[in-house]
Amino acid sequence: MQMPGCPELTTFFSQEHGERFRSALPTLREQLAVTPFGERDDHFGVAGNTFRAFRNHQVQPSVAYREWAKQICDHLDPRSLAHSLNEASAFSIWHSALAESLQTHWRSRQGAELSFAHLHKVIDLFVKWLSKHDFNQPRLTEAFVAHGNCALDSQSLTTINECLSLALPLTNPSMGDIHNRMTYDFCQGLITSFAHRFGGTRLLFDHYAWKYGKLSQ
Repeated sequence: MQMPGCPELTTFFSQEHGERFRSALPTLREQLAVTPFGERDDHFGVAGNTFRAFRNHQVQPSVAYREWAKQICDHLDPRSLAHSLNEASAFSIWHSALAESLQTHWRSRQGAELSFAHLHKVIDLFVKWLSKHDFNQPRLTEAFVAHGNCALDSQSLTTINECLSLALPLTNPSMGDIHNRMTYDFCQGLITSFAHRFGGTRLLFDHYAWKYGKLSQ
């Protein structure tokens, strides 16, 4: 419910940034389902700059993550997954199961848990990475695009604030600012509202932020 005296969220949308996002969508979609899944790399979508933010680990974070990601990929059934992720609620359940699985693996390898921010950024980067692969299942790619979240970090948070005409009082936002589920859902909601207004989705906005965002220039 909108609070009395509070402007509609769309009031803050930058038309300039929105049209730029809309114009980029065809190019962004061309980045999806390109690499055959059988030819996947062994980095699984998470680069060293993300792992450098991890602290107090017994095993190199990249090693622990890639162990987990390889297990998930080795047992992934694209056809079954395409059938099961046709609804947002089903995707949310799968997303939560991935997070729980990674947290369990991390705890067993590191003797500690990932923070909420680290855990969900890694999961969202993993899904983004999956979206770039061709599973010969168009419905699966469509599910990733329709329901996938945006990995929240300095790049995406800075870009969404620009798209909101700098309405958020943020200075150098980062992954660490995602303190809990409330923060995460609020930011995903902002991105959803903006992206849908201009014909896109959260996952496509993530691709956009890294290809065209201010920090990528």
